[in-house]
Amino acid sequence: MVLWQSDLRVSWRAQWVSLLLHGLVAAAILLMPWPLSYTPLWLVLLSLVVFDCVRSQRRINARQGEIKLLMDSRLRWHNQEWEILGTPWVINCGMMLRLRRTGSYKKMHLWIAADSMDAGEWRDLRRAILQHPARQ
Repeated sequence: MVLWQSDLRVSWRAQWVSLLLHGLVAAAILLMPWPLSYTPLWLVLLSLVVFDCVRSQRRINARQGEIKLLMDSRLRWHNQEWEILGTPWVINCGMMLRLRRTGSYKKMHLWIAADSMDAGEWRDLRRAILQHPARQ
């Protein structure tokens, strides 16, 4: 039985926070007084920050699609069933779920941002998660 379901959208807040943090790190690398002999290291560090920023944006964009909260602390997302492990970390702007794929040892963390769904859907998800505690 489905306790809650939604069609998650891209979280604009998560995208902006990611861009801001990566931009601050890149600015710190650019503004540090590097000796001329450290130019290759400087370029490598800056490249790593840019590539991580792109990777972060792709991961944020991949966190969209249909999601369903099922009975017995299970979640159906991206056509796979996951078990919710432990108590989710819930704050006003989102929640962090620790998940394990059903029948496997694969684990992951899923951040569900409040701005990736309607306010009513967010309220219903919070209520459902807090009323049906996960298995430890």
